[in-house]
Amino acid sequence: MSKKLQIIISAVLIALISATILFKKEILFIKISEVGNNYGMTAYQIRVKSNNLLYVKCVFKNSGALRNAPEKRGISVVVGDLLCRRIGGLSPEETKEKLLDLGVQDLSIRACEDDFILSFYVLKDKAPEALKFLSPIFFRPEFSKNDLEFVKEKYPITSDLDLSHPRELLFDKLMETLYTNHNYGLNVTGNARSIAGISEDDVRNFVKSNFSRDNLEVFFTGDISQSDVETHVETLFSKIPEKGSRDFIDKIGDVSSCPLSEEKDYVILKPNMKDIVGIICGFRVDNLDRKEEAAAHVIINTLFDAKIGDFSQGLRARKIAYSCDFHFIQRNQSNVFFLEIYVYKNDLENYKKYLEEKISQYGCKLNLKKLERTKDQLAMQSGVGFANIFDVDKKMKYSSLPFSQITREIFSNTMKKLFDRSRMRVVYVQSER
Repeated sequence: MSKKLQIIISAVLIALISATILFKKEILFIKISEVGNNYGMTAYQIRVKSNNLLYVKCVFKNSGALRNAPEKRGISVVVGDLLCRRIGGLSPEETKEKLLDLGVQDLSIRACEDDFILSFYVLKDKAPEALKFLSPIFFRPEFSKNDLEFVKEKYPITSDLDLSHPRELLFDKLMETLYTNHNYGLNVTGNARSIAGISEDDVRNFVKSNFSRDNLEVFFTGDISQSDVETHVETLFSKIPEKGSRDFIDKIGDVSSCPLSEEKDYVILKPNMKDIVGIICGFRVDNLDRKEEAAAHVIINTLFDAKIGDFSQGLRARKIAYSCDFHFIQRNQSNVFFLEIYVYKNDLENYKKYLEEKISQYGCKLNLKKLERTKDQLAMQSGVGFANIFDVDKKMKYSSLPFSQITREIFSNTMKKLFDRSRMRVVYVQSER
């Protein structure tokens, strides 16, 4: 080996070693660790580079919108609006200012189908004071009668706007056709009549029944120690009840006995759509085990990725549409995979033929090479690896899925379940003319 080549190799090795050391100093490895505590709940510590931010995510399991009593449907949304409206005797305006002063950012309250989720970012050095300020919302929310009436009165306005949007019309009708006479087929935000009947006692009973430590998972993400997590857990949750009384937890109904709509294609007529047709195609998939769920994520990401997915590439090649939005909704009892697209009326028949062709193809054909490549990518995203505080949710999404255990047989069986045409429903929204 020449002396010049030896010098080049040595320089490259030194550069690589230096870069590795520097990179490890700058970015921490993500690791999700369960933190033991004495409060009968589950807390997790996730160490990532955070730029002095702490991300807090509270998940109250089985407390979402579909667990509401039928006559109080939508109360989860009302609670979400009221929860942080007033804190510590302050007015709504003063509460907002106080949260900003305490470094609380992106406060989000989401009444999902199965769970009730609250999350926010907070400056690490202000976290103790901020968490102490927020803690009463979980056991003693403050709101006035006027606050409640304001939320209830604005609801018909906001819901009418939402339900007039083509996307909302498509999605709501699709869920109704996939889950006939079941809570999963209901609009999770309720309706004007059920919202109007909600009282102050209903809101307080919801908090008392659902916000308890036995159904809580909380994640603390950032450059944080286990002892800090334990301290924060005590600050936020030590005063909420150990057990709740979620009366409607079992009244969601067994989805296995829930039929699909007999009508496989449904058309919604709406003014002002002009020459555009909105189309949503959905598949209901029940009883996937964890390996099949992992396989489903791999299959959907492989076939429907907006840039490189086979389905989207075909749409562009045939000039039907540039891309197609796809989603995979995971619920406790059932899953829904759906595609949403908007096309010109002139392209509608071409899209129908294309959709039928692809669904038939996907139900029986397996491109294992592409699937394995995506599987490796998702496994890398889910495992221990580099992350920052803003993408940790994506890491957590895949963290418990056993990608490494997916076999060719699992891929094949999951593909058939995902694209079972007997469980496929299509909804269109188009102009009345």
